[in-house]
Amino acid sequence: MEINTSSSILLPWLLVVVASGLGIVLRKKARQTAAALAEKNRSVQLLEESELRFRILTRATNEAVWDWDIGTDSVWWNRNVQTLLGYSEEEIGPTSAWRTQNIHPDDRKRVEDGLQARVRGEKEDFWSGEYRFRRADGSYADIFDRGYILRDHDGRAVRMIGSMLDMTKRKREMELARARDAALESARLKSQFLANMSHEIRTPMNSIIGMTDILLHLELTSEQREFVEIVRMSGESLLTIINDILDFSKIEAGKLTFEMLDFEPRIAMEEVIAMLVEQTHAKKLQLCSVIAQDVPETIRGDPGRLRQVLTNLASNAIKFTPQGEVKIHVTKDSESNTHVILRFEVVDTGIGVPEAARACLFQPFSQVDPSTTRKYGGTGLGLAICKQLVNLMAGQIGCDSIPNQGSTFWFTAQFEKLGSALPLLEMPPEIVQNPPKLPAEILPEQARKCLRILVAEDNAFNQKVVLRQVREMGFGADAVANGLEVLEALGRISYDLVLMDCQMPEMDGYACAAEIRRQEDNVGHIPIIAMTAHVMKEDRDKCLAAGMDDFLSKPVRVAHLENVLVQWLAASGLTADDEASVSPMSSPDTRSPSQPVDLDIFRELAGREAPRVRELAERYVRQTTEQLAKLRDAIATGAAADVKRIAHSATGSSAMCGMMPIVGHLRELERIGQTGQLADAPRVYGQIKDEFARIEQFLRDHVETEVNLRA
Repeated sequence: MEINTSSSILLPWLLVVVASGLGIVLRKKARQTAAALAEKNRSVQLLEESELRFRILTRATNEAVWDWDIGTDSVWWNRNVQTLLGYSEEEIGPTSAWRTQNIHPDDRKRVEDGLQARVRGEKEDFWSGEYRFRRADGSYADIFDRGYILRDHDGRAVRMIGSMLDMTKRKREMELARARDAALESARLKSQFLANMSHEIRTPMNSIIGMTDILLHLELTSEQREFVEIVRMSGESLLTIINDILDFSKIEAGKLTFEMLDFEPRIAMEEVIAMLVEQTHAKKLQLCSVIAQDVPETIRGDPGRLRQVLTNLASNAIKFTPQGEVKIHVTKDSESNTHVILRFEVVDTGIGVPEAARACLFQPFSQVDPSTTRKYGGTGLGLAICKQLVNLMAGQIGCDSIPNQGSTFWFTAQFEKLGSALPLLEMPPEIVQNPPKLPAEILPEQARKCLRILVAEDNAFNQKVVLRQVREMGFGADAVANGLEVLEALGRISYDLVLMDCQMPEMDGYACAAEIRRQEDNVGHIPIIAMTAHVMKEDRDKCLAAGMDDFLSKPVRVAHLENVLVQWLAASGLTADDEASVSPMSSPDTRSPSQPVDLDIFRELAGREAPRVRELAERYVRQTTEQLAKLRDAIATGAAADVKRIAHSATGSSAMCGMMPIVGHLRELERIGQTGQLADAPRVYGQIKDEFARIEQFLRDHVETEVNLRA
């Protein structure tokens, strides 16, 4: 009974325990199932979100995105493939074969080999490549393509996703950039080559033209003189060609520079006429200039470039005019508050230009008659250079012509207006390239014998030429071959001036000039004149920076060389005794040992008209008064660079007007400004003020008499 009772009691409890355990298991299983289902749903949701992001990204990008299912070989493309390559949706194939067949045949194998190597796992999973892909219109786009392999758990490639970018425009831009860089480098090399070529040609040309100048001063038979003249004219023609090529190359390279100087158009015209007088006289032509009354008296611009254009056009007119005349007309075209546009016309009575030939007149290397037997020679660069220069002066150029009756070459140029009359004869604050032509009597033969010049030139022929030229002028001269010999010679002999070639072995002219200035140590100053076949502006700047005073480009003309030597030797700080021995006594009432103005120079510059004499005197006094006031302020404020610049400018204008005694003091003040040590500047400034007072008094006493005599 007890056993049965116990069994009956335990059995229900056992059933309860079993049921509870089973419930726990079932509930746990249900929870696991629910969790698995939730995880699956979450995975599906993440996948959908991922797919959505992928689709959004493929729409947002400007690239053609592709998705290659490797197992089924099906390819999905986003819509950009239609925009990129021009295909319609129906034309795009669903498999990789469509892509393969549109890759350029020359690129196809390389691209397929790269893709298959990634699929097989032989290389990294990332792939990129450039190739040409055919557009719908048959042309090829330059494509940059890249893709990434997706693998399953066993490492098999199941999918590859990538994008295509059209590089055609960017590649063209890169090619253009490379072409531009190559062109710039080519222009630089060409410019350097032309500069070097110019130097190499100018060096022997210096000997040729120099020797012909010397020969023409000897007693020759008429036949010998004719032969020498032919050599001289041939040398001049070759030099013109060299200059044209250099100018053209500088314009092409963008290295042609313009100066902004105050100048008078009337004087610029007179200078052009003066340069062409001999050419017109030889052909028995009339040459003149006419300037309209409303043309401003003074303007600001580059007178040198203006003269270059006018000289070229007028020289051409003379060349193509067998008889008659050539006139230069200047009129005012238009003006604003700040600028004025002038119109220049060169009118001739020559052979004219046929209408068909006018279109190519201003093109490089073009000529009206290009045949090798043409009567008139030339490089065909002159008018092209004129056009470029006129364009740089914000103007236009053209030609009107009637065959066998004459031509009118015209151009316009823009200049800055000036509010009031500005100083006459203002020199650029750099090297004085074209010093005034001074009468030879400023340094007469007796004085020249006492002056000694050192010629530094490594070329033996040029050495002989320059020595002969300098000695023919009456100066003593010695020659050395390099900068070291210059220093050694200066240590032995006190030379009055050095003619320095820039390109020499062992020590060149630049290093030598710098060493001379260092050794001077602010005591004394020997003028150094550069002689070089390099004619670029940077070459002039380099000479100035090295401490040289002036610049002569080879070939050096005798007249120009003498002009430079006379200016620098006469203006190099001579003592009163020296001045007495150097200055000629043309007459008791016009010159004395202490006379502050050389009337010969002043008269030559002023011309024959009485009003011009008074005008030159008044303007020189007005200009110098302003310059001295600026010098006083610059010295007071310690502005050494301004002292040097203003003194240099005043030196040039004073030398041009013949105020030789004051020039020496101005040179000294300029040198003080160059050193930057202004302690002695007030003393020298006082001497300049005293000398200027003498000049003012002299002009008041003598110019009025001069005017009355001429009236």
